[in-house]
Amino acid sequence: MVSSSESAKLELVPVKKLKPDGGSAREESVQFVEQFVKDVVDFSSQYGSNISISYTAYNIAGNPSKFPDYGDFPQAFVMRTYGRWWDNAPSKSLDYMPQNNGPIISHDYIDLEYHKEVYPVRVSIYETYNPGSVVAIWARDDTGQWLLLWDGPPQVVPHKPRIFSPPLQLCNFKTKMLRLEFNHSLLEYYTALDAVLLIGTSELIIPNVGFQTRSLSSLLKELGGTGYSNEDCYNLTPDYLKANQDLKKLKSTLHKHCVLYKSKSVEKVPKGRLAAKLGWHCHYIPPIEEAFNSIQKFLQEDFPKLIKDINISSSSIASAESENEAQINNANNTCGSFSVLPDETILKIFKHLDLKSLSRCSQVNRHFNNIAQDALLYTSLNLKPYWHCVDAAVLNSYVSKCQYLQRLDLSWCGNYDTISSENFVAFLQSSGATLTHLRLNCCRFVNDTVIEEISRICKNLKELCLRNCTAISGDGFTPLENLENLERLELYRTSIETDDLCSILRKNSNIRHLNLASMQDRLNMDDVAAEIAVSCTKVESLDFWKAQTLTVQGIRAIAHCAHLKEVDLGWCSGIGAPGDSLRLLFSSCRNMEKVFLTSFRGLTDRDLEPLLLCKNLKQLDLLGARYISRQFCTRLLYCLQLDMIDLSFCDEISDDAILEMRSHFPNVSIKRIFQVGR
Repeated sequence: MVSSSESAKLELVPVKKLKPDGGSAREESVQFVEQFVKDVVDFSSQYGSNISISYTAYNIAGNPSKFPDYGDFPQAFVMRTYGRWWDNAPSKSLDYMPQNNGPIISHDYIDLEYHKEVYPVRVSIYETYNPGSVVAIWARDDTGQWLLLWDGPPQVVPHKPRIFSPPLQLCNFKTKMLRLEFNHSLLEYYTALDAVLLIGTSELIIPNVGFQTRSLSSLLKELGGTGYSNEDCYNLTPDYLKANQDLKKLKSTLHKHCVLYKSKSVEKVPKGRLAAKLGWHCHYIPPIEEAFNSIQKFLQEDFPKLIKDINISSSSIASAESENEAQINNANNTCGSFSVLPDETILKIFKHLDLKSLSRCSQVNRHFNNIAQDALLYTSLNLKPYWHCVDAAVLNSYVSKCQYLQRLDLSWCGNYDTISSENFVAFLQSSGATLTHLRLNCCRFVNDTVIEEISRICKNLKELCLRNCTAISGDGFTPLENLENLERLELYRTSIETDDLCSILRKNSNIRHLNLASMQDRLNMDDVAAEIAVSCTKVESLDFWKAQTLTVQGIRAIAHCAHLKEVDLGWCSGIGAPGDSLRLLFSSCRNMEKVFLTSFRGLTDRDLEPLLLCKNLKQLDLLGARYISRQFCTRLLYCLQLDMIDLSFCDEISDDAILEMRSHFPNVSIKRIFQVGR
C-alpha cells in the first residue's frame, strides 16, 4: 500500500508493445501506479459539519485510517441519509420526470482527485460500516468528459469491512478524477467509507487475444482472481486479505497476456458537438433507411411497453389496438401505418417517454419530428440523470421547446465549467417565466447573478432547491424576498444570512417545507424560528439539523406551528437542557410523523412523554439520549405505530434489551449503532 508520505506507489512491469504492422512485439515497461485520494473536489452531502472533521467527506482522502476495523468511526466519510426513511417522510420530494430515471437512482456522489493521471485498472473502495451503497464509478478526462467505468445495483452484503473492487470497463484515456455515486435504499443504517484506492497504468494495456471484446477484469478472472462470493457477486476482491493478489499475478505474467496499445482513435468530442452526439437536439430528417430502422426499433421495443403502461382513452385503444399489434408484428414489412394514429394519441404516448427516447422518435420521420418538438412534452424537464453530458449546448437545445416549462431539475449539472451562469441566465430569460418548481442542487454555476435573475423572472416559483450551492454569497440571497409563492425552500450548506432569510419568510407565508440543515452558527436560528412562527404558520417540515444557535426559545417559537409534521433538531448543541420546550412542542404539534432529536444527551422520559399523543408518529431518532429508559421506549412502541426508532448510544438501554424489543416488535426497525468492543 501507499505510505502516508507518498503520493503514489510506482512499479515497472515488462509488457509487449503491439506493432502497427502486426509483426512480432518487443518488450517494454509499463508503470503500475497505486494511489489514494489526494483531495475531495465535490460532494452532495455529508453527515459531518463544516467546522469539524468528524464524518466529513474529506476523511476519505489519504490512506485508510480505520480499515479493517468495522463500526461507527468519526474518521470516516458518512453521508446524510440511509434507507428509505427520508423518502417516506412528509418532506419527501418527487421526481419531475420519473421516466428519465434508470433502474438505479443515485442519491449522493463524491468527486475525488488523485496525484497522477493513469489508465484505470482497478478502483478499490474501503467500506468500514454498512457496505453496499456504491452504484456507479465514473472517470473524467482532461477535456471534462466522463466515462462510466462501472455501474450496478445497491447490494445487501454481510456486515463486515469490505474492499469493494467492481469490474471496470476499458478506459482509453488517462484520468486522475473519479466520481462515486451511491444509492442508500437498501441500507439498514449509515454507510461509512475510509479510503478509495486507484490502481492504474502509465500506458494503456489490453489483453492480447481478442482484445476488442475482452477486458482486464475478465482476464484477471481467468488468471484466478481473488475468489468469488455469492454474497458479494459484483466484487473482484471479496476477501480483503487477498485483495489485489490477482493483479500481482497479472504483473508477473503481463508480457504474456497483454500488449501496450497506443490508441489513435480516442474519441474527443468537442463540447459544442456533445449534444449533437447524444442526438438530443437533432432537427434533421434522416435518410429513409435510417428512418425505417428507427421506427422499427421503436415499434418493436418501446411502443408495446407504452401501450401496456399508459391508460389511453378506451376509444383510442379500440381504434388503434389491432392495427398497432399488426404493425409491431410486421415491422419488417411496413412502417408507415403507425402514422394513422391521431396526433393527440401520439402526443399522449410521447409524454411518457424519457428524453433520449423522444430524441430517437424525432429522427424517425418528419411527422414524428414535429410532434417530438411540441412544447407540451416539455412542461417538466429533469436533466439530473444526464449530469455527465449536460452542457451549455444541451441546455440551449431545449429553449425552443420549453415555452410552457413549469418544472426544471438541473441538480448535479454544469459543474467543471460545462454550464456558466451566463448560459443559465440566457435559458431563464427564454424559458423561465412559467417556472413553478426549480431544483439546482449542487450546481456551481449558481451565483449571485443567477439568484437575482431567478427572483426577477420566476415570479411564480413554488419550489426552490439550492442545496450545496456554495457560490452564492451571504448577500446574494437578498433578491429572493421578491418571491411570494414559495412552498418549499431548501438551503442546505448555503451562506444565507439571518436578515435575508427572515425577509424571505415574511413574504412567503405559504412555505410548507424548509431545509436549513448544516448551517452551524451562520444563522441566528432563534430569530428564524420566531419569524416562522409568525409568518409561516402552514409549515409542515423543518430541518434545523446541526443548527448550533437554536435554543429553547426557538423550540418554543415553532411550537406555534400547529401543522408541523416533521422536525429535525439533531445535533443542535445550543439547546442544552430542553426544560419544558420539547413538552410544549409535542403537546402543541400532535400531527408529528417524524421527529429527530439526535444527540440530545440530557433527554428524559418526562421530556418526551407528550410524544405519546402524536398518534401519527412513524420515525423517531433518539441517538445519544443517555437517560431515556427502556420502560419508556417500550411504552412508545406499544402506544404508537412506529416504523423506525434509533436508540443508538442510549446508555440506559442495553444491547440485550434492544434484541428483546426487536423480537416483540418485528415490524419496527429498531436501530443500534455497532460499537467496536461491545
